Amino acid sequence: MIPKNTIDEIFETVKIEEVISDFITLKKRGVNLLGLCPFHNEKTPSFTVSPAKGIYKCFGCGEGGNSVSFLMDKEHYTYPEALKYLAKKYNIEIVEEEMTVEQAKAANEKDSLYILSGFANDFFIEKLWKSNEGKTIGLNYFKERGYNEEIIKKFELGYSPKQKDSFTNTALNKLYSEDYILKSGLGFKIENTGVVDRFRERVMFPIHSFSGRILGFGGRALNPNAKAKYQNSPESPIYNKSKVLYGIFFAKNSISKKNNCFLVEGYTDVISLHQKGVENVVSASGTSLTIEQIKLINRFTKNITILFDGDSAGIKASFRGVDMILKEGMNVKVVPFPENEDPDSFAQKSSEEELSNFLDEKAIDFITYKTNILNAESEKDPIKRVAIIKDIIRSIALIPDYLTRTEYCKVCSKLLDVKENVLLRDIDQERKKINLSQNIKKEVPKEKPKKISGDLKLKKYEEEIIRIILNYGNEYINFDQEEINICEFIISELESDKIEITNDPHNKIFAEVKNLNKSKSKINQSFFVSHSNVEINKLAVDLLSSEHVISDNWALKHKIYTGSESHNLKKTTEKAVLMLKLQHVDEKIQKIQNKIQNSSIQKTDFVLLNNLIKIKNKISILVGRTSF
Repeated sequence: MIPKNTIDEIFETVKIEEVISDFITLKKRGVNLLGLCPFHNEKTPSFTVSPAKGIYKCFGCGEGGNSVSFLMDKEHYTYPEALKYLAKKYNIEIVEEEMTVEQAKAANEKDSLYILSGFANDFFIEKLWKSNEGKTIGLNYFKERGYNEEIIKKFELGYSPKQKDSFTNTALNKLYSEDYILKSGLGFKIENTGVVDRFRERVMFPIHSFSGRILGFGGRALNPNAKAKYQNSPESPIYNKSKVLYGIFFAKNSISKKNNCFLVEGYTDVISLHQKGVENVVSASGTSLTIEQIKLINRFTKNITILFDGDSAGIKASFRGVDMILKEGMNVKVVPFPENEDPDSFAQKSSEEELSNFLDEKAIDFITYKTNILNAESEKDPIKRVAIIKDIIRSIALIPDYLTRTEYCKVCSKLLDVKENVLLRDIDQERKKINLSQNIKKEVPKEKPKKISGDLKLKKYEEEIIRIILNYGNEYINFDQEEINICEFIISELESDKIEITNDPHNKIFAEVKNLNKSKSKINQSFFVSHSNVEINKLAVDLLSSEHVISDNWALKHKIYTGSESHNLKKTTEKAVLMLKLQHVDEKIQKIQNKIQNSSIQKTDFVLLNNLIKIKNKISILVGRTSF
């Protein structure tokens, strides 16, 4: 268990914008930062990070939280794992016992698979560097490819021995579950033999998540008689190959910094380019490019440069994937390599400067490249030529931005010797087809607006009370030349009328607030945002989040004054208290009216009803006075 003082130190040290920037690109927007939400697909950024409050909130899908909850939601960490990740990032020492095998077995399935995959990675690394077989076969192979020790260690490359159950036996001896060995794909069962290793006599390429956890492996056979040269982990509860890019953990910061992502075919391409100083590179190894992988890159940059080898057949096969990139509104360039060369081989024989210059000088726009290749093949065949023009039109039609489409039309018009207005006309028709296919929906009859129930109203008014306390509880308001603390005022007003906060977790927050008030402590927003109770910190984040915030500098520069509630705290607070009181009075009146309908009313109830109606009228008048 992690000590509380260490947890407090982690929360005090962590800068939420630095944590989230490891996963998505954030841009300054007023006092906050804005980016594309990693929890749902969006093209217009609605994911807001508040450095001052230490929280994030997506106003598109509603997700919100602090640094720890972000890692728990994004990387599926447990609470302790998220704390350990942050402690490692900020060099904070955690003094606690290592997780025992028994504790690991008690963890849930995903946690157990992550732990087992990490153990497997350590096993393969150890075999590469410390076993005679690993050094002779595996390490020599990597060195023959030109990899230095630094790059081998950086990518945590390893070796799986020839023995059919070397890893499986080691894992079982360490009390790892056979069930998880099978679920992870590290082993499979053979009848009359038992569980054996999936990877044998192979150099190993671990596949990392965004945060560096091991999701699965790729293994390259070193035995020429092996049935498959490359073998990948099967999909598992922690590994979905369509959502993973090889090298993203090592490339994400460079992609964001360079505002460009190089896309290659294999593991070795990624590693060779890294070794030559090109770090903004990833691979969709084990699968053709997917929409999920494109969206992954889109979080860091709008620019993708595809590094093709000299095989024209391979280039044509990738056209569909590039069309998917264009559809996402991203910019695509291509670097074609010389015949019989690929990024790996070219990087191996080039200096850092030569490689960098080649990638800069040879990069050309994809639409232009595609037009040149297809046009050259169909120059003397009118039927083929028409088909090529239609293919190019379909690609351009996928681009969301009108100006970009228009510019491509100008370029293609010259290359294809087709009038620009003809291309624009056909592109518009193609876009209509695309939009029509996407927008075919059944008409849903509009529902009549439902009346808000008393319970929902009560919850709404209680939430407003908690929102004001969390945002302004330490502020003061003036009553008859006497300054009163907002938190004290609210507590006093509710207690005077014996009103309790009843909804959960609002009542838990209010109880914490009353305790802080009794001890004369200030309302500390970070206390609630980092609360160990997930319901409390989620609600706190929601109530502390504001979708539109104008910075003080912007307001002064452009003379924009919004009349925000922070300048009307007295009215805001009074109205919130009065509305909650009014709701309680309404509920009491309703109970008496129900008695009248059921003919179970007493004389005292009539007196009480009369008094309640008078109170309601008075509160209604006061609420009207506090209106903005």
